[in-house]
Amino acid sequence: MEETIINAVVKAQAKAILATIIRTEGSTPRDLGTQMLVMDTSQTIGTIGGGTAEKLITNRALALLTSNEEIYAEIFHQAINPESHTDKFSVCGATIDVLLEPIQDKNFWQFLQDLLKRGKDSVLVTSLVPPYSRSIFDTNGNLLLGQPQNEFVLSAIKRQEIISGKSAEVIGNSEEYRWFVDPVKKTERLLILGAGHVAREVAFYAKALDFQVSVIDDRPTFALPELFSCAHSVICSDFADGIKKYEPNRDTYVVIATRSHPTDGECLKEVLNFPTKYVGMLGSTKKIAAIVNFLRERGYSSQALASLKAPIGLDINAQTPSEIAISILAEIISVKRSLSSPQ
Repeated sequence: MEETIINAVVKAQAKAILATIIRTEGSTPRDLGTQMLVMDTSQTIGTIGGGTAEKLITNRALALLTSNEEIYAEIFHQAINPESHTDKFSVCGATIDVLLEPIQDKNFWQFLQDLLKRGKDSVLVTSLVPPYSRSIFDTNGNLLLGQPQNEFVLSAIKRQEIISGKSAEVIGNSEEYRWFVDPVKKTERLLILGAGHVAREVAFYAKALDFQVSVIDDRPTFALPELFSCAHSVICSDFADGIKKYEPNRDTYVVIATRSHPTDGECLKEVLNFPTKYVGMLGSTKKIAAIVNFLRERGYSSQALASLKAPIGLDINAQTPSEIAISILAEIISVKRSLSSPQ
């Protein structure tokens, strides 16, 4: 489960329903465990694939939220008919099951958020039998909060597989005992500033590395979701404003690859105001020296500027956008692994 969804649930002021994909069949754009928060204001956070199917699921969630009757969790089955729908979600034979769950106990989600803030990994277990009760277990299998989930047992090996793989899974096949098991880990975010050729390749390869990718560019013809199908979000915005709203944190890796020296400098100046795990900037040694000197003259400390990785990427004699992207991600992986290694 993504940290961003948990934070959105905790912050939500309106009535809301959490939509979670619990089964997929055929070729679907989003995987098991993908979630979207639907509020009674019609605002949604996250996406479960877009297109007609997402619209129908959103409409069902809104119908529940605006009903005068008490809301209960339910499983919504959505089959896609390629003959009647032509959007990108419409893939022959594809179906999904989505658990629609009203957000009622904020304390539960606050507890989960607090675990993440303390760096504690956990597993969210949801019974797929009415009333669809939820529980939080630690990585040793101990119940931390919620219902006991009688009969639910995971071996130590299975727990480690789920945690290390970061992927959701359905356990059990019977009518009485079936659970949706979802690891909850801090989201490692990758912010790409600039939406050019290298940025597209970085976003493409970063998805396979389990980064939550966001892209910011101030050009409407470049900041297009269809050019970054693997990205969590694509934002068309002034760079400084976009960075402020994104709020890089200690789990954020930043790649600066904009179209010009001034915009690169603007991005670096803004990013240095936030705690991050990595900041790298694309460009020649001469260009980077000019930007660093410019910022040093304006009061930025040598210590702050020393954290910048530039020229960006490991030196593998990369030439093409794909090769440059791989060199950048190789450097990010190196930083990531060195930070997680025992000292």
